[in-house]
Amino acid sequence: MPAKTDAMIAKNDGTLHVSVEWLKGETEEYETNITDKRELCIRDAMSSILSKLPFDMEQAESDFTKDLLLLMLREYELFVDSFQFACKNFKDNAENSALARTMGFESNKEYNEIMFLREITHTVNIFNDMGDIVRLYSKNPETATTKLANLLSMVSGEESESV
Repeated sequence: MPAKTDAMIAKNDGTLHVSVEWLKGETEEYETNITDKRELCIRDAMSSILSKLPFDMEQAESDFTKDLLLLMLREYELFVDSFQFACKNFKDNAENSALARTMGFESNKEYNEIMFLREITHTVNIFNDMGDIVRLYSKNPETATTKLANLLSMVSGEESESV
């Protein structure tokens, strides 16, 4: 059985995605302005996560999972900004050839690759840190929770609640 948002009605280009609210009978408006299947999947995933709140676990465990989700979402937002910048400025950019030579790079391509990676490295590092924190949780939940709170506060620019 296809996912709710994959329900389709024939229309000019052959398909029309209907809104989740229409499928649930919550509205008479059946059209949605989201036409990208990935955006529909993101919406479904977020709705699924939200529908499971509150989680059936102890408060400290629930808080840990919510903080991990917040970290993922905030880092994703930062990643999109950095990725967008990197794509616009360092993907197949021929304008920096003189700068690349001046800085000692063998080619403009090498310069673009390094600068592109420089822009998104924070995401790679955060994902590695998240993996370490999740692995640490089984051994030492308190330390893992503190590290997660510190990382979340760093990404959010807020003071940590667990510290």
